[in-house]
Amino acid sequence: MNLPLVNIIIPAHNAAGLISEALQSVQEQTYSHWQVIVVEDGTQDSTEAIVQIFAQAMGEGKVRYIRHPENQGVSATRNTAIAAAQGQYIALLDHDDTWEPEHLEKLVTRLEQTGADFAYAPAVFFEYHTHREIGIHGPQASEWTEFPHSLFNRSYIPVSGVVIRRSAANQVGGFDPKLQKAEDLDYWLRCVEAGLRFEYVSEVTNGYRQRNPKAATADKRGILEGHARVLRKHRNLTAVSRSVRDLVLARYHLGVVRRSFKTEPAKAWEFLYWSIRITPLGSLAALRWFLLETLGRETRYTTRGVA
Repeated sequence: MNLPLVNIIIPAHNAAGLISEALQSVQEQTYSHWQVIVVEDGTQDSTEAIVQIFAQAMGEGKVRYIRHPENQGVSATRNTAIAAAQGQYIALLDHDDTWEPEHLEKLVTRLEQTGADFAYAPAVFFEYHTHREIGIHGPQASEWTEFPHSLFNRSYIPVSGVVIRRSAANQVGGFDPKLQKAEDLDYWLRCVEAGLRFEYVSEVTNGYRQRNPKAATADKRGILEGHARVLRKHRNLTAVSRSVRDLVLARYHLGVVRRSFKTEPAKAWEFLYWSIRITPLGSLAALRWFLLETLGRETRYTTRGVA
């Protein structure tokens, strides 16, 4: 049986301390027909040496190494690797993440069986040093049944949990290098807009390293802002109902307003302006949502509205 070739895309930036674990998890895959493409993004550590040792161990044709002379960002780095891919499938793997041994086999099998364009599986969050499991990143059952509306509300697809047909990736185009945050959500929504067929494999097949939980928590405003800008970009996405788009857009924009008002009032007014300009009614609904939350009332958000 001739297995389709999977190109494994690994963007690397200051990756020397962690990329060995990612490569080890590739080596342990039960699916054997793969080629790794590592693109180092302007750094000068020992990443290249680590990759070359891995390439020698794996044999000819299994590993490609490309280097950006200057830092271009993760989106441009992924795009360089995707442009070099020649296999039928593209699998994304960040240099600090890992795969379970059956990751590729499960996702490629699902794509082959269904003819879908895009498959993904949930990830387990694990601590940076201890590898202790601290949570799962993936959709709830209701979110999968309400796809793609639920994806507009919450980005639950882990980057290192995705395998996509190369023909579909060519159709969608690359990751947006202008985005500093939420570039993955932007790409998933563009896949939705292109009409790609998504498949969800419910077993956890990949691991996401939580580098610094305190830093991530401290950057909630930045995360909110990044999501708000991406959702604003996709405010006319017809695959998601207008009512859902309006409420979610307003909720994210007003979230930035709430977190920025004291420290960055100009940014707060900017996001308030966009919220009201895009969706006056959605802004009122989101304000009601925030008010109920403040009063301790039930505020469970679904793609059908606020309950």
